[in-house]
Amino acid sequence: MTIPAPRTAHGTQYADAELTIYDVIEADADMGEEITQGAAEAKQAAADCEDLAEQLETLHTKVLALKVPGILATAVAKLIEKTAQVKARAEAIAEKIPAAAEAITTAGDNAAARHKPLADAVRDAGHTAPAERDYHNE
Repeated sequence: MTIPAPRTAHGTQYADAELTIYDVIEADADMGEEITQGAAEAKQAAADCEDLAEQLETLHTKVLALKVPGILATAVAKLIEKTAQVKARAEAIAEKIPAAAEAITTAGDNAAARHKPLADAVRDAGHTAPAERDYHNE
């Protein structure tokens, strides 16, 4: 049986600050960039799928022309279908990702606007986090 860590009056688990608003703002900016790069990668994956589908269709045509016995023609046809599915998913991801990047960036901007002035004042006073006093909430 594990015993949960004691919590402070404000519901935080730790008394010392391990994560600051600066870390959150920086992480949001980095995440927004990474997500945006993901859109470019998804677009490239869709283009690669299109190239692969063309090559598979050429192969399928050759297999049919050569009358290759067995299931090769069927297997190539299934690969063409799967390639089309992957392409459609990659295009859908590329279309939706910019909205996710914008949401993360907006969240970081909102956090900066709301919490950074207090964090700057606390840092200027030589502290990592504000003390738990009423006058800090004014």
